[in-house]
Amino acid sequence: MAIKLTDLFARVPPEVEARVRRARDQARPAVQEALRAECRLVLRTAEETEQKRPGAQVPIEIAPGYPAVLKEIEFPDDIERIMLLGRYRASLEQTRDAIPGLLQLRDALVRRNEPESLLAATVPQLQSVAAWAARLLDILDKHDPLKRVLSVREDFLGVYEYDARGLFVDEHAANRATIRLYWGVIGLVSEWLGCSVEDLTAVVLTHELAHAYTQLGADIEGRRWAAPSFAKAETALKEGLAQYYTDRVLRRLERRHGGALNVFLKMLPHQPAAYRSHEVWVKDFSPEAVRRAMLEVRRWNEGKLENFSDRVKAAQSGLSPEAREDS
Repeated sequence: MAIKLTDLFARVPPEVEARVRRARDQARPAVQEALRAECRLVLRTAEETEQKRPGAQVPIEIAPGYPAVLKEIEFPDDIERIMLLGRYRASLEQTRDAIPGLLQLRDALVRRNEPESLLAATVPQLQSVAAWAARLLDILDKHDPLKRVLSVREDFLGVYEYDARGLFVDEHAANRATIRLYWGVIGLVSEWLGCSVEDLTAVVLTHELAHAYTQLGADIEGRRWAAPSFAKAETALKEGLAQYYTDRVLRRLERRHGGALNVFLKMLPHQPAAYRSHEVWVKDFSPEAVRRAMLEVRRWNEGKLENFSDRVKAAQSGLSPEAREDS
């Protein structure tokens, strides 16, 4: 009998909600400060501050439930076995990877004529343990529910929701927006990833705040990415920018949230192409070139990934050698 993904969310311990909430509160100030430094965009302009207008406000809610895109996902009835293996993925990987070193250690002890008490584990026994761990990992990799969930073509651990009605066509207007972090989804996926709830929360929070800053963040002239234009932009452009700044921010905060960066990089290979469009920008372009290209596509309402690609290349070629190398 098939098991619905939504039924698995219901099994996530209720205390995970408090952990996600606490992680949000602890990480948010540092993440927003890093985003401001990387994007050089602000949610509240100097003019809005002077005139005592609120500017852009993005509350971050910790929500029960899940996005509709996950509602119909089902798994075969052996999912319980796969989930059990998944909880021990890290241990299995460590065992598999450690055995070659242990075999080398055993050989070194033999060459030193060390006593038999130090050679209790035989070569066949060690090889058998490695083979056992590798076999369980192979089963897990072939049926891993995480890969299916990560292949979803839209954000599902959290969402950035914004008002894209026509009254926000003015690029200086601050549309309403909200971020929702789904604590049950985060709890289940963190178990599958073998990571902490806190690290995954930091990744999701950073990604959704990156959406907020790339859309609602105002440049030095007070311009934002008008919400209707942002809504029409290609997914690969919007997600690429969010992923790019997630990468930049988590690297900037690596000393504080090093586990979060590892989780982000671990998820990346299994995500849809739209979530990996930023990889070439990280590799081939300076942060300043990426920022200039982002400001230009926002300014001219160019919503295609191709538009951004052309502009980032032009921006890179126009920078001084020192600026090109700046990281």
